[in-house]
Amino acid sequence: MAPPAEGSTSEPFEDYSPVLNFVIWVLTGYATIFISLRLWGKHHRGRRLWWDDYLLIASWVALFLGCIFQTVDTGLGFGRSQHSVPVENIEIARLLSTIAGFFLILAAAWSKTSFGLTLLRLTQTDGLLKKLVWFAIWTTNICITGSCIIQWAHCWPLDRVWRQEVPGGKCLPLDLMNGYNMFVAAYSGTIDVMLALLPCKIFWPLMMKRKEKIGITIAMGTGIFAGIASFMKILAIHNVNRPRAGPEHVVVLMALGTAEGAITIVAVCMPVLRTLLMQDSSHLLKSSLLNHIP
Repeated sequence: MAPPAEGSTSEPFEDYSPVLNFVIWVLTGYATIFISLRLWGKHHRGRRLWWDDYLLIASWVALFLGCIFQTVDTGLGFGRSQHSVPVENIEIARLLSTIAGFFLILAAAWSKTSFGLTLLRLTQTDGLLKKLVWFAIWTTNICITGSCIIQWAHCWPLDRVWRQEVPGGKCLPLDLMNGYNMFVAAYSGTIDVMLALLPCKIFWPLMMKRKEKIGITIAMGTGIFAGIASFMKILAIHNVNRPRAGPEHVVVLMALGTAEGAITIVAVCMPVLRTLLMQDSSHLLKSSLLNHIP
């Protein structure tokens, strides 16, 4: 993901890097708190980690690395007006933004996969719903893997991805890349919404208290916000590739990419944390009642 095209020195100076750093680290911090509580809750209850936990940890690592590369990139001029960036920093800034975007894509893919696996494990669902969740997991990973490949392989030789002045070589048509990335954003957002709504279908027929059904549906339904972030990326991808795109458009795209992975991580953690809180509350209530028995 390259910085905007060069402008003239008469352009006004714009610096959105502080905003980007604030947003991405708040989102990552939020995800860090929730995944830490999830892992602590598993340890507290003596539960072993499963594949969804390992994928969630990998997703958080990718998210964290993506934020680190973005922050380093802002120190080189990413998020500022092109004419204010030192010429010697432009190529390395493009490379770092590409690496950051790559890790954010991985964070989104792995967190969605973890969400699907958590849903399968919590519900023990069979039949059509189980096939639907597996379909969502596989197709999402296939589509996002395509984005990862395009991220690096859309130009040849490879270094032309970040060194646009390299003579010779070829790149995929920009319209083709943009079209595919918009499709992936739309499909990914659709899968987020579908996975967030599936608990309504799965839990409501079960013999559970009404408030428990509402609670777990809302907890897992937070994944809808990841879908919203993914849908917003469609417009952001369009804006960042316009001829006169500004630094604010690139910053918005990177922030939305960070938000998509971070929100999904939080959504995956919510059901486990809710179960832990309910068990602890029940234990405290029983202890309080026992203390008042003569």
